[in-house]
Amino acid sequence: MPYNLLAGVRVVEASMYAFAPSAGAVLADWGADVIKVVPPGTLDPMNGHPVAGLPDREVGVAFMWEITNRGKRCVGVDQRTDGGQRVMAALVGSADVFITNLLPSARRRFRVDVGDLTAVKPNLIYARASGHGPRGPEADAGGFDHTDFWARTGMAQAASQVSDEFVPQPGPALGDLASGAFLAGGIAAALFRRERTGQGAVVDVSLLSSGMWMFSPAVVASQLYDVDAIPRNRHRRLPNPFVAAYLTRDDRLIYLSGIQTEKHVEEFFREVERPELLDDPRFATAAARAANAAACIETLDEIFAGRDLAYWTELLGRLATPWSLVQTAREAAGDPQAVSNSFVTTVQKGSHDYPLVASPAQFDDTPPALTPAPAHGEHTDEVLLEHGFTWDEILRLKESGAVL
Repeated sequence: MPYNLLAGVRVVEASMYAFAPSAGAVLADWGADVIKVVPPGTLDPMNGHPVAGLPDREVGVAFMWEITNRGKRCVGVDQRTDGGQRVMAALVGSADVFITNLLPSARRRFRVDVGDLTAVKPNLIYARASGHGPRGPEADAGGFDHTDFWARTGMAQAASQVSDEFVPQPGPALGDLASGAFLAGGIAAALFRRERTGQGAVVDVSLLSSGMWMFSPAVVASQLYDVDAIPRNRHRRLPNPFVAAYLTRDDRLIYLSGIQTEKHVEEFFREVERPELLDDPRFATAAARAANAAACIETLDEIFAGRDLAYWTELLGRLATPWSLVQTAREAAGDPQAVSNSFVTTVQKGSHDYPLVASPAQFDDTPPALTPAPAHGEHTDEVLLEHGFTWDEILRLKESGAVL
């Protein structure tokens, strides 16, 4: 079972793609009853459509749908119809939280804007996921994470400084999943205040705001130092040779993070049997190594290239210098620390066993337990019955096309 921190909290979610749905997924991981509302005749773009050129039919799992909708229930409601409006009013009336990434014009058209729903549930927590924020000239415009989170915030420009071409976002939904976690945290804070005061809230997170938060050192530094960005350097021009990536003899990259340089440098050079480098005036202090970074990095390149990964894994495992193998996603999924901490868990859906990554927060020293995402409209009958609709009413709603 999922965690029970939000047991008894009901969330109604009217959203698509990955940002807002991932917030609902985190809340479901924490124990909330999340009811996803979908249009009866249209699959979510994450459900059954190729993502990043990977067709679902080859593995039998719509992996982006599962990532962002695990643990939820799903009802099919046509919000354009009078019957669908009745169903939405019933759902919202029982809800603590409403999550949406609908554009303002769509919220008004479907009558699910803040004023519409707080008229039904005055102390509702109303959570809005957007591209650019709720105010300003682009408040009504849509956005995606590769544009608003990656490109617009300066991240893409910074990543591309050390490349010969533009560096795209490393993978699908990078900004969506980060922003969804932030939105879930905002919702949890609003629920806490409501528990204390009875007051509802409107919670806003945008792709632009979360991207700027994650890139805030560069954003702030650009204003203080009157620069376009914090400069990024290619390998041989890095200011600290012990914060760099080095290639082993068997062509694997090892990334060092020797921030406490004096301690780390002395230990490292002694362990690799190059103590004479400690007496080299070019490498004797952090300032000297920065001034002679190219020479120091060239020396480290030669040292690392002389041994295979297995050697470096054993040696660096004994030293104080933080380091990591530059892993593939496949390797990350099997990383012993990820496995030991259940960061990646196995979920069963029908005849399929498949992996899902848990949301980051764990509670009470207990691994998370995830459940599959629902099928499109899978729980329509169940949820409507819970909300007082009779079978006859449900049949009439189905016949009219108001529900799935």
